Amino acid sequence: MRETSSAANATLYQIIPSEICFSCDVCCRFLEADSPLAPIFTEVETERVKAYGADPTLFRPQTDGKSAQIQLKSHKDFYICPFFEPETSHCTIYPIRPLDCQLYPFALMFNEDGNEVVLGVDTLCPFGEAHLETEAFQRHIRQVIDYVESETVTAQIAANWSLIGDYQDTVKIVHTLVQLTDATPTLNT
Repeated sequence: MRETSSAANATLYQIIPSEICFSCDVCCRFLEADSPLAPIFTEVETERVKAYGADPTLFRPQTDGKSAQIQLKSHKDFYICPFFEPETSHCTIYPIRPLDCQLYPFALMFNEDGNEVVLGVDTLCPFGEAHLETEAFQRHIRQVIDYVESETVTAQIAANWSLIGDYQDTVKIVHTLVQLTDATPTLNT
């Protein structure tokens, strides 16, 4: 299966400077082995990473029947993404990382009532929390909204609706994604 839209193949601009990411201890680390926050890969992303050499057993199929969640690995007293190098804080698949990772510190999730899909900024990300109100970050929010609300990306997310997480109170909602809400099968059955 091929994606034909350039939006679906584009990598989102990462507003967080690399030196900040490399010195942070939030991303790619999880408290439990079966964390619901572990990255979700679309069907196309899973095949791309497998073609890159990833072990096929690392991917757990999700309830949408298309996407897969990465199996975390134990590291010290927590768990990490198997593509994360804790010594350097680098991602070994960064150029082909999934949309779920490209979006961070943004999160796709259901609102608290579970009846709408929203976009939020994870306040556990020190950069996101510190820069949320700046003009540059507000422009970036608009770009992310435009990207997610594009027809192709909305269709990609709706088809792989496990990308939409449960409500998290550490995520500050910045936008209700009406088109994605309307396209998400679990909300329209």
